[in-house]
Amino acid sequence: MEDQGQFKAIEDKGQRLVFTDHARKRLYSLDLVQFLNQNLALLRNNNVDGLDLVAKPTELDFVRRNIGSGWVPVVLSCNSFLMCRSDSGFHLINPVTKEWKKVPKTPLTKKPFSWELYGFGFDDSTNQYKVVEGKGCTDGFVFSVYASLTDSWRKIDCLYPYKQTRVCRKDGMVLNGGVHWLVKRDESLVIISFLLAEEEVKEIQVPPNCCTGVVELGIFRDRLCITLFSFSISETYNEFWVMKEYGVRGSWTKMEIGIPYHRLLHSGFWTETYDLMLVDATMLAMCNFNDKSFWILSIRHGFGQVGGFGSMSVYVESRKPLIDQEQQEKSKPLIDQEQLENSKDDGHP
Repeated sequence: MEDQGQFKAIEDKGQRLVFTDHARKRLYSLDLVQFLNQNLALLRNNNVDGLDLVAKPTELDFVRRNIGSGWVPVVLSCNSFLMCRSDSGFHLINPVTKEWKKVPKTPLTKKPFSWELYGFGFDDSTNQYKVVEGKGCTDGFVFSVYASLTDSWRKIDCLYPYKQTRVCRKDGMVLNGGVHWLVKRDESLVIISFLLAEEEVKEIQVPPNCCTGVVELGIFRDRLCITLFSFSISETYNEFWVMKEYGVRGSWTKMEIGIPYHRLLHSGFWTETYDLMLVDATMLAMCNFNDKSFWILSIRHGFGQVGGFGSMSVYVESRKPLIDQEQQEKSKPLIDQEQLENSKDDGHP
């Protein structure tokens, strides 16, 4: 019998689940806290194993109208803001106020690049949001950083010797002031963290026994995790690794999940007892990792039930302006008068 004490009312702190419908390339928001609180009685009075609840999301249709048909269904969140990646570049959005900011084009690279990485996070040291883009070629990656206060990009003058993995997630995982990706160096897997404050890269070691198959980087609550990835219909997994102490290789711990998977990602939403997991990009499961129980959360919008998810994360509703004009003006660099005079003498505009 289920412990009814594990189903408690959740405090509403403005958290919203945001996701893309992979087939329709539309962006949706769901007040999952409200939905769960409204269904507390049902959860408490039923055996949750096999339970299937249906939630109705709200489309953030202004995003689709602004970006248009060229929109790539990639959406990252940080605090109260979203970053959308489209064919035309990066877009920053406050989904509450519908404030919109088109990020300037990224710097050009000398060499043609074959793949890219990107991330979106907040730099506490300068109190601003940053977009990170890595462009990869056969020699490695070159990173550039967009800072919201200066509204400009800075190209990092360094070529980092990393290559993409077989399953390369372009979107980075933000944790502890850095954007993280799983890459290869000398044919070995390694996690890299682009530090938002220092604007440099450091390495984090993967679990010593996870490199025999195809794996993927994610975040489980507030910790790095690595899940397995299966291309075979007949091959599934029920375990993954979580780094209990950030940056310490010996703290990688194996965890088990009560539902078999080919691909597993954490949605970014959890309660005291349950974690909302995205299974095989098609199914949402509220999982209890203490007793391995789970129940299914279905999402149905105006076009029917969502059968495939693209991006998924959590943001916190706020009316805070996307661009603080006063702070942005204060952060603009002052032109040194002597430097300006010298540039005129050199014949430069």
